[in-house]
Amino acid sequence: MRPELIKIGPFTLYTYGLMWMVGIWLAVWRALRHAPRYGIRQDDVLDIAFWSVALGIVGGRLAFVLTNWSQYAPDPLSVLRVWEGGMSYFGGFGLAIAVAIYLIRKRRIPIWQLGDLAAPSLALGYGIARIGCFAAGCCYGAPTDLPWGVVFPGHDHAVHPTQLYATAMNLLIFAVLIAWAQRRQFEGQLFAGFLILHGLYRFLNEFFRAGATSQPMFGVFTYGHLVAAVVVLSGVVLYVVLARRASAPRAAGAAHRAR
Repeated sequence: MRPELIKIGPFTLYTYGLMWMVGIWLAVWRALRHAPRYGIRQDDVLDIAFWSVALGIVGGRLAFVLTNWSQYAPDPLSVLRVWEGGMSYFGGFGLAIAVAIYLIRKRRIPIWQLGDLAAPSLALGYGIARIGCFAAGCCYGAPTDLPWGVVFPGHDHAVHPTQLYATAMNLLIFAVLIAWAQRRQFEGQLFAGFLILHGLYRFLNEFFRAGATSQPMFGVFTYGHLVAAVVVLSGVVLYVVLARRASAPRAAGAAHRAR
C-alpha cells in the first residue's frame, strides 16, 4: 500500500485524495467535451459538477462516519481528514444526485440528456477513484486464499482487493456505455443503463467486501446488497418508463400514416 505518495517536510500528498481528484477531473473533462452533442452548455456542466462533487463529498463522508463511528470516536477531529480515506459511495452519490436534480430543475436543463452525458463519466471517475481506496487500504475485502489476495497493513491474512475489482468493473461499464451511446434510442437510456450496471457491479462485489455496510443482515445478504438492489430496480423501472414514453409518439405516428 502507498497511502502517502509524496512527503516533503510538512506537505503530504495522499494517494487517496490524488486519485479521487484525477477521477473527478477525467469525468468532468469528458463531460465537457461531449456536452455540445447533448445540447448542454459547458458552463452548466461545470456548475453542476462543482456543487454535486462538493456536497457529494460531504454526504459520502458523513455516511461513512456514521456507519463506522467507533473508528472516529476516540479522535472526532479525524472526521475532517477526508484525504486519509473513508467515503460511502452511496451516501455521496445520493446527495450528489439530489443537488444535481435541484440545479437541473432550476436552470430548466433537459434532465435525461444531462443524465446520458453524465453516465459514462460517472463510471470512469468512480473507477479511477477506487485506485485511491486501494492505496489507502480502505474498503478492503473479506479474507481469501486466492493468489491475488492482498495483505493490508494491520491484517494477518490476505483479503480480496475489492477496490481493484471496482476499478475493473466500472471501467468495463464505461466502455459499454461509450459503445451504447453510438446507438442510443431514447433520452435517459444511458443513465438508466448505468444505474442497472453499476447496481449489479456493487451487488456482486458486496459478496467479497468487508466493513460496516457488508455485515450480513438477511442471511448472506448485507445492507450494501439491499442498496445495490434498489439501484438496479430503479434503473430497470426508469429504463422501461422512458422507453415506453419514447415509443408512444412513434407508434402514434405509424398509426396515423397507416390511415
